[in-house]
Amino acid sequence: MITVQGLTLHFGQRPMFDDFNFFIGADDRIGLVGRNGAGKSTLLKTLAGVQPYDKGTIGKPKELTMGYLPQEMAHNLNLTPWQVAEKAFEEALTLNASLERIEKDLEKATTDEEAIELATLLAHAHERLNAIGAADHDMQIERMLKGIGFVEKDMHRLMSELSGGWRMRAELARLLLMRPDLLLLDEPTNHLDLPAIQWLEDLLRSYPAALVLISHDKTFLDRLTKRTLEVAGGKLIDRKVPWSQYVELRKVEREQQASAAKDQQRYIKETTDLINKFRAKASKAAFAQSLITKLDKLERIEVEDEDLRKMLVKFPPAPSSGKIVAEVKGVSKAYPDKNRPGEVKQIFRNAELTIAKGEHLALVGANGTGKSTLVRMIMGEEPFEGEIRLGHNVIIGYYAQDMPERMPPQNTVMETAEYAASEENRLRVRAMLGAFMFSGEDVDKKVKVLSGGERARLALCCMLLKPLNFLILDEPTHHLDIQSKDVLKEALKNYEGAFLLVSHDRDFLTGLTTRLLELDDHRIRDQHMDILELIEKRKALQGADIGKSSTAQAKVPKSEKNTDQRDKRDREKERRKAQNAVERLEKQLAELEKEEKQLQAEVMKGGLANDALQKGYERLGQLAQDIAKVMEQWEGASAELQGLSEEM
Repeated sequence: MITVQGLTLHFGQRPMFDDFNFFIGADDRIGLVGRNGAGKSTLLKTLAGVQPYDKGTIGKPKELTMGYLPQEMAHNLNLTPWQVAEKAFEEALTLNASLERIEKDLEKATTDEEAIELATLLAHAHERLNAIGAADHDMQIERMLKGIGFVEKDMHRLMSELSGGWRMRAELARLLLMRPDLLLLDEPTNHLDLPAIQWLEDLLRSYPAALVLISHDKTFLDRLTKRTLEVAGGKLIDRKVPWSQYVELRKVEREQQASAAKDQQRYIKETTDLINKFRAKASKAAFAQSLITKLDKLERIEVEDEDLRKMLVKFPPAPSSGKIVAEVKGVSKAYPDKNRPGEVKQIFRNAELTIAKGEHLALVGANGTGKSTLVRMIMGEEPFEGEIRLGHNVIIGYYAQDMPERMPPQNTVMETAEYAASEENRLRVRAMLGAFMFSGEDVDKKVKVLSGGERARLALCCMLLKPLNFLILDEPTHHLDIQSKDVLKEALKNYEGAFLLVSHDRDFLTGLTTRLLELDDHRIRDQHMDILELIEKRKALQGADIGKSSTAQAKVPKSEKNTDQRDKRDREKERRKAQNAVERLEKQLAELEKEEKQLQAEVMKGGLANDALQKGYERLGQLAQDIAKVMEQWEGASAELQGLSEEM
């Protein structure tokens, strides 16, 4: 498909690409990796034809179609997501016009060679039309937009009314509907929540196209790629293994290189000693000269330099706080609904949450369920009904989603860190900046010239320059490369204080938290399981819902609802029965959660006898199991109720 030979690109005196040579085949699934600033996005732009280069060639077939999704792009704000996705089928219109022209030319062909050439073009056009499924546009668009997270009403809102993340989702939908021969995706999960990431992963696994993918999500890379290209120091390293295997393979290769280089140095020393020993003797001069010639021809083994630079993150000891860090009591929050004037969109209704000293928590849930809203409410940046109370001597460190953009652009790195530092930490600023990979002249750079990854590192550095015992982190890994994320994860694991984390990165969340808090149905639900278990549980429930929906649709098409075997009264009876089951389970769930909260408060207060404390912990464990069981029953009953309501 694509053959790259001698690709070279310099930015000033720095070589970004130095004589890159590689081939992308029709079945390739490639993970493109490297440090922030190494040139991954630039290489993708070069392959897409939007970035010029100094020398070399990029050869590709004339009929090759490519779909390129950059990290940032200009959007037509006057279109709706549906209209953006619909643009994927512009190729179908062009192909249909080509078919008519080719068929007319074929009728007029005067030679066999001309007829064969036109017939080949005709066959290719038909194959391409079949590949992009040009016959059922609306069905494909609706399925794609729903899969990527759009609800029906938002499919027809103007792009100008949507956030940057939702605009990028619409562009991703368009790209996937194009069915190109080659997909070039630059951080496609950046704006997706966990359900959408899982959906995209499942789609791309069987997507009929070659793939070159940039991602800092290790799980995403491992599940979708079979080959890794690393851009490092102007060089390109190519191995036919996915990311995690690549890391281990490179470790072994470097060890083998170091061992071989050591053996070679020993040989060179021994040979040099022999040359020096025999050089002065006339009878051995010829032998000595042959050894010199042999050493001159010896190809020296060079051990590849490993980029060992990484953040050195260690949170300072957390000042002591009370046993309760934060309490959310009966909190409700709603926004005006832009699509329905006079109505509101409910985010929380009587939400409850208690965060204890030293707890490591993560907020998870689909986009729009209120994760960032809850964080802003705790920080006092959002009005709400109810009560949010911080515990005794709680000192918050806050990393907002847009924290890298909040820093004054005209300030230097040093000025930004000095302003953030507490009085006692002023003398540690330069050393701390060095730990976050800002050294030498880097500290005098203005914030406005820093990359997204550099700004994220600076924002994290500023958090460590003051004593804190409660961290609130909203998507802290968004701009970090894989190595930096690993360092931050290890530091959070060892953090003595409490933290509340919002993240859609499965690998980052795995093994990091003591509790997951899932936002769903306007409430905060405790999930006593790992993130991967929760994803599988949600996936299974979603599959069950899809099965029920499709079955219901098969049995009761809209055009034939009047001929349904069950009459309306029987369906209404079943719906009421399902409604009662949902309400009964909700009441049961509320009682269990109330008991759990009261018991947690008693245990946290202390002063209980050992026997009572032990029984308290045993009961909490039993309550967790009961809540999970009732929650599962409620989800099944809710799905059944929704299916019955749709039939009505």
